[in-house]
Amino acid sequence: MADRNHIKQLCSKFKGKEYGLVEFQNRLETAIFPDELEGFKHSLINELEEIRFTKLEENFYHLGLEVVEKILNRID
Repeated sequence: MADRNHIKQLCSKFKGKEYGLVEFQNRLETAIFPDELEGFKHSLINELEEIRFTKLEENFYHLGLEVVEKILNRID
């Protein structure tokens, strides 16, 4: 349960603009996800990589919020 709370906290900090997209991705990469969500974690990291390298930086926050919503919907 603590892992899920930590992930929620990371999402909250991104939503509050305490983290940019790159830092959010870095923190997710090192976060401990429950075993059943490891595959989901890898797909999230890939999605964030795609955003970073194929989208305009001005869209990072909005696109990152879409990833945050996926995370919160999955871990709740």
